[in-house]
This record gives sequence, C-alpha cells and structure tokens, in this order.
Amino acid sequence: MVLTGRLALDRVDDDMFVNREPTDEHHVFGGLVVAHALGAATATVEGRLPCSLHASFVVAGQGAQPIRYEVERTRDGGSFSTRRVLARQDHGVVLALTADFHTDEEGVEYETPAADVPGPDDQPPSRYDSPMFEARDVAPTGEPPHVRAAWFRAREPLGEDPLVHLQALTMMTDLGATRAAREPHAHLSDDARRLSVSLDHAIWFHRPARLDDWVRSEIAPVSTGRGRGLAMGTVRDKRGTLLATFAQEVLLRERR
Repeated sequence: MVLTGRLALDRVDDDMFVNREPTDEHHVFGGLVVAHALGAATATVEGRLPCSLHASFVVAGQGAQPIRYEVERTRDGGSFSTRRVLARQDHGVVLALTADFHTDEEGVEYETPAADVPGPDDQPPSRYDSPMFEARDVAPTGEPPHVRAAWFRAREPLGEDPLVHLQALTMMTDLGATRAAREPHAHLSDDARRLSVSLDHAIWFHRPARLDDWVRSEIAPVSTGRGRGLAMGTVRDKRGTLLATFAQEVLLRERR
C-alpha cells in the first residue's frame, strides 16, 4: 500500500509521533508533512474530525531523516477542539500547523455552483500522475483566467477511516499550487530560471470526502507581487459537490 504506507505514523507517547517510512528523497514533499501533522493532531482528539488547518512551511524536510510530530492540546471546548503541531528534524522545526476540529452537527447548506467540465474518462494524464495518485488534466476554458484543473484519485482503496481520506486530500491539494501561483507569468522566463517555494498552506474541510474515487481540483492565482504569490482552489467530487477549499502562498523569484 503505497499511499497508506506513506501516511502511517508511529506513536512515541501520548503527544508525539514519528513517520513510519522515511524516504530517500532529498526533500520531503510538503503535502505529506502537512498530512502527517494533521494525522498526529487528530490522534489526540476524540469524536471530532478536522474542519480546517493552517500550516507554515519553515524549512525543507530531509527525506532520509525521520520527522517527529509534537502535539500541543491547545483547547477542547463544547463543540470545537484546537491542536498545534510542530514537525521537527535534527536541524530544527520544518513545519508548524494549527488544526481545528468540530463535532458534526446539522446546519443550513449552500455552496458555490460547480463548473461544467469533462469527466476523468479519456482525459490525458497529468504531470502529477504518480504511484500514489492517478491524475487527469482538464483542458483550460479561460474562465476564470489562468485556472488549472485536474482529476485525482488514489491508486489504492483507502478503507473507511475518514481521516485517511482527509489526509490524502491534504496531500493532493499541495500538487500544483505553486505552479498555479506563477501561471500569470509563465511567458516571462523558462522553468529552469523560475523559483517557487511553498510558504504556507490552508484547507477548510466542508464535507466528507472519498479520495479513492475521482475528485476534481481547480486552482487559480489570486495575486502576485513583492516576491510572493497566492493561489486558491476547490476540491469537488464527481457530482460537483464542494468538499474543501484551500489556499497556498508561495515565494516567487527568478534565479540569477
């Protein structure tokens, strides 16, 4: 199990966890570190699932070295819980995350309408197709400008634990966000000269998700300037139901 194996954590004590499968990669994929931190935070909360997370990428994680996830139990209220997580390696903190959790309850519902786009069948493979996710590109329509869309699905069954699906969704939302932020300036320089690095990442989880079925991610740049860019996106299921909204700020520079 490639994806579920990568998501697994070992519990060191009540509030500390370590990733089970260090990789041989030079840098750890940031979306995986955020998903791990979310898993560690959720393991300290009873009866509630995450409703949002906000993560700051501090320094790049080193793939061959384990990452320790230290959880602070910030608050447990009547309906909400808050947790803070620091992800550490020998060279210091690599990620700081705050996650909020909510007891499921009834409420009125509204969501922005979904665009009518082609389904995943017969769509070309995306550059983000990998051993963990199948990915299919959706041809851009030009509205809104610079929007990027793709279908994603885990390559393996993920079981019935809703947290695993939210972790997989978390990983998926970090695929293509930096590219989306720099898309308005794609004509200015080639990829070899452009430098874009994730600074922070936020997700709001609206509804339960299944990532072993197709979901559609759409990302659009919001603003660039002063060496930074912001992209915002949505995740919807095959019926167009809005599952999550996410945002990422990135560093935008050109190599000299």
